[in-house]
Amino acid sequence: MMFTVIKVLKNIRHSFIDLFIFAMISLSTRPAKDIRPKSILIIRLDAIGDYVLFRNFIEVLRKSSDYRDYRITLLGNVVWRSLGEELDSGYVDEFIWLDRDRFVADFAYRSEKLKEINNPGYEIVLSPVYSRGFVYSDMIVRLVNAKHKIGSEGGLSNMLKWQKRRGDRYYTRLIPARDGVLFEFDRNKEFFEGFLQVRLDLQKPTIVPPKRECPFELPRRYAVLFIGASSRFRKWSIAGFAKIAGRLKDAYGYEIVLCGGPGDRDDAEEFARRFGSGFLDLVGKTSLVELVSVLHNGSLMVSNETSAPHLALALGMKEVVVIYNGDHFGRFTPYPEDRAPNYHAIYHPEIGNDVEAYTKKSNAYGYRNNLDMGAISLDMVEAAIDKVLTK
Repeated sequence: MMFTVIKVLKNIRHSFIDLFIFAMISLSTRPAKDIRPKSILIIRLDAIGDYVLFRNFIEVLRKSSDYRDYRITLLGNVVWRSLGEELDSGYVDEFIWLDRDRFVADFAYRSEKLKEINNPGYEIVLSPVYSRGFVYSDMIVRLVNAKHKIGSEGGLSNMLKWQKRRGDRYYTRLIPARDGVLFEFDRNKEFFEGFLQVRLDLQKPTIVPPKRECPFELPRRYAVLFIGASSRFRKWSIAGFAKIAGRLKDAYGYEIVLCGGPGDRDDAEEFARRFGSGFLDLVGKTSLVELVSVLHNGSLMVSNETSAPHLALALGMKEVVVIYNGDHFGRFTPYPEDRAPNYHAIYHPEIGNDVEAYTKKSNAYGYRNNLDMGAISLDMVEAAIDKVLTK
């Protein structure tokens, strides 16, 4: 009950902030008068994992009979810029990169970006994201000049009802979305099937690794331990990761490659104190494109639930083990078993005790939760890994 009350209060506060930002943005830009014929703007400003689960549909759009000769512009989140430009330059004619934090806080930057987005207008604007946001999708859609503005019917996990009612009016067409929890890749598929009016046979994300030499000297046979996550409450203990690393090395003969972002350096130092020497520390040392090379050559991953497992699955890594606290259950975790038998989620006990009940609860909370990762014991993780490696 307390969690729900806090969530409601936060949403009310954020809604007033969104209104203020909306007013400021409206004053700082004017839609372009001219529309470039046969042009599409795709708005996709969410996180790295969201991009991985979406990006294959850019190729589908580019190769479609109706839009193959359109100029495609992708408005993307700057956090995945290097990866987007590396993987999708063959399908995207122009990239526009937006720093979400600066867009909210910096009036000059906001005006500059909106002018870049709006010069000129587009024949079609696509906002495929299911969890639309008032600032980062609907507001931009409203301000862009386009003949057709097409978005997902969406849900309420990122906005209040009044925001959605208002935002819905900014679109000329909303693609219907099924009720309930749906795997995020399938949400993207649902949108593009609705937009293109064709059935698509894509089953899961795929990435063809870039043909470039990996800048790191990697072991011959190694397991990747990814210790980072977007929030502290989604991180399993470093002590646990060190114990798992020892087991993988001693019992199964894997060398250990430790990965994470720049903000995980303190955790990497703790890992080194607990594990000792004899591992390759790449925490904070890889670009996204370099991380792709590291994952592509690895045999096994053990990770918190974050973008890295999505990259590993898309690259076809043999086994991916995810330690998971329950956030966004059913949308990003787990992968459908029939399509990704190499994806193994280790659930928080509250989930494992009654998956069906937790699915309903997660949906009611807007897919969010902050279950204590400490409840996932070392024994649970070791047992799951043993099961994967001895099957």
